[in-house]
Amino acid sequence: MVLTRSVIARIIGSAQDGGVPQVGCGCERCDHARRNMHEARFPASLAIVTRTGRLLLFDVTPSLPQQLDLLKSFFPNDRRVLPDAVLLTHAHVGHYGGLIFFGKEVASTKEMPVYCSSKMGQFLGTNKPFSHLVERGEIRILDLHTGETVVVDESLRVTPIEVPHRNEDADTMAFVVESSKTLFYAPDFDHYSEEIDRCVRNSNISILDGCFWSREELTHREFEAIPHPTIIETRERFRGYENRIVLTHINHTNPVLNQDGVLRSELEKIGFRVAREGMDIQI
Repeated sequence: MVLTRSVIARIIGSAQDGGVPQVGCGCERCDHARRNMHEARFPASLAIVTRTGRLLLFDVTPSLPQQLDLLKSFFPNDRRVLPDAVLLTHAHVGHYGGLIFFGKEVASTKEMPVYCSSKMGQFLGTNKPFSHLVERGEIRILDLHTGETVVVDESLRVTPIEVPHRNEDADTMAFVVESSKTLFYAPDFDHYSEEIDRCVRNSNISILDGCFWSREELTHREFEAIPHPTIIETRERFRGYENRIVLTHINHTNPVLNQDGVLRSELEKIGFRVAREGMDIQI
């Protein structure tokens, strides 16, 4: 066990579900990431290490093996780096697909706690291959209820809230994380709500869905079919809160990832941050 003086939140994934580069895409951002793999981005995920050394993962993605490697600095060299618990936002593949690595073919974990909504738990428990993990006791589903706080240890409390999203198979959660400071993690949602606004304004730091720069950037799909709050909207909506906001879940089409860095630089000048793998936030 590693003891830390502060609770640390580390970004271990900053892209939309498909990552960057995205499969089958030849856009300038994906091609650049292929040529410069240090510029690649994993699907959105957040790790938190408590003062007692407990490791929580918010969402587990298909890039889980590489993302766990980003956490080795927290733990002794002889420790197998696996989470003590997982909290899931929803049933889109980039947010839960990494559960397969806890199965007998790979890590073969024992009763790994997986916190999620009851609908998400039903989805996992009735669909293969994830139902196999439940049946074999490799993961243990624990129900989350909106507004009910989970006490992780003396240094950390987590409260889920429901957020609007395309809920084909389950509902969608965001999380208020409380330690010495309050962090709001809402990586994926369709549009802002009064509850999301309240959480952003009441938190010291918010990590928010920054999937698209604008509604115009998609050329091959209808924005209304896959809506997300745009960065332009977030920038206008939270004037005065810029230095509290980190943008994650960035789509490969988003020009904030362009090599020239112009839009990213403009955002950073007014206080916003664009999430990057390895970014640490003390809470």
